[in-house]
Amino acid sequence: MAVCKKGEKEMKRKNERTMEYLEESSTLAGQRTRKLVDQETGEVMQVNQVTKLAYGSKNFWKLYMREFIAVLKELSDKQYKVFVYILEHTKPGDNRFTATYQEIMKGAGCCRQMVASTLKKLQKANFMRKVQTGVWMVNPDIIVKGNDRKCNMLLLEYQAVKPEK
Repeated sequence: MAVCKKGEKEMKRKNERTMEYLEESSTLAGQRTRKLVDQETGEVMQVNQVTKLAYGSKNFWKLYMREFIAVLKELSDKQYKVFVYILEHTKPGDNRFTATYQEIMKGAGCCRQMVASTLKKLQKANFMRKVQTGVWMVNPDIIVKGNDRKCNMLLLEYQAVKPEK
């Protein structure tokens, strides 16, 4: 057992590196010294290995609570099911929701009239805008997956879509 623990400590020491979180760039940076052996000459070289890990929000959905809750307050229990269906089927790449009334009715378990009234209410609440028949864009000022740059790009697209009257 002692040999195993000694080997474990040796391994930890080999992999030790200094890591520092740089808040202004949301980056974890570190370095360590390594010895590399040239396979052809056998020459041993000592090099500094630098590691940078960028942390960000590109893999997370951002939900702006005040606006999101304002939309939720507008919905009835049955409309909430349609809303959840929309959230589950919104594409994270472009904030677009694509579906027929039939698909929404089946997925949310409700009638055509409920789908129509919910979509109308969500558009009135500025949660989404109709791009074309069967395609809506969800407001990135309420929910978006990605960093601020992507959010701004999607917001420009969203603003270019004229709201239905």
